[in-house]
Amino acid sequence: MASATTRNADWIKRWATDDGRHYVDEADRYDNLNGPGGNAMLDVADLQSGERVLDVGCGSGATTIEAARRVQPRGAAVGVDVSPPLLALARERAAAAGAGAAEFIEADAQVHPFGDGRFDVVISRHGLMYFDDPDAGFANLARALRSGGRLAFTAPQGLNRNEWIMAAGAAAAPHIGMPQGISPGAPGPLGLADPDRTTHILEGAGFTEVTLEDLTLPMRIGDNVEDALSFIRSIPFVRDLLAAAPAPKQNAAVDAVRTALAPYAGPDGVVTHNNGVWLVTARR
Repeated sequence: MASATTRNADWIKRWATDDGRHYVDEADRYDNLNGPGGNAMLDVADLQSGERVLDVGCGSGATTIEAARRVQPRGAAVGVDVSPPLLALARERAAAAGAGAAEFIEADAQVHPFGDGRFDVVISRHGLMYFDDPDAGFANLARALRSGGRLAFTAPQGLNRNEWIMAAGAAAAPHIGMPQGISPGAPGPLGLADPDRTTHILEGAGFTEVTLEDLTLPMRIGDNVEDALSFIRSIPFVRDLLAAAPAPKQNAAVDAVRTALAPYAGPDGVVTHNNGVWLVTARR
């Protein structure tokens, strides 16, 4: 089990329980939300036939399966995650896709002994922000790469560049407050929001040629306002905040979010456009 060797106990517990189950239930939606950034990450990773790829925080397996396809013939991709529910779905998806070159392991990438120089490329779509010791985590990934190996990953920027979160959050906050555990630099969704800090961590871990590209991407959060609202309410952070508030405040928050989402609704669903993602590349 990942928890046996980890320092990331809080996030591992979340991913093994509520957060993991939520992401399984909404796997297709999250693939659509994060797909544009993930595709950009896979493209800059420049995967070649025969390469071995490590996909960190692989979640439900979409990027691992695609990486395995891109390194055929003779290559392989290993997805690593701490969430048993998401890994179970990833294995189901790989089997359905006939992706025999995709393997999945439950482990904490901050400490797991991958083997020195075992991989040609490390990738991650929004999976590297949760290390409680990012210096140790990225040093461990550097050891897993061969000399000259490549790193490519995405990470969300600050809240002011995450329109799909802030549209709802700013509307709900006066009634139920804001979730804890999402501050920039802390282990969590915004753990790598500061580009200077990220560069410093990577260089300290032994990476060179570090680049951060600023991507602004659309994110479709629902078919319509009610679908998007239902999704937002199901996010564990949000669900817990609502549950802790008295009923009148819950109702006021939900109504405020519904009103805030309305301007984003159109023929293509509920789409926000000012969503900032860092596309990060480096070499070992």
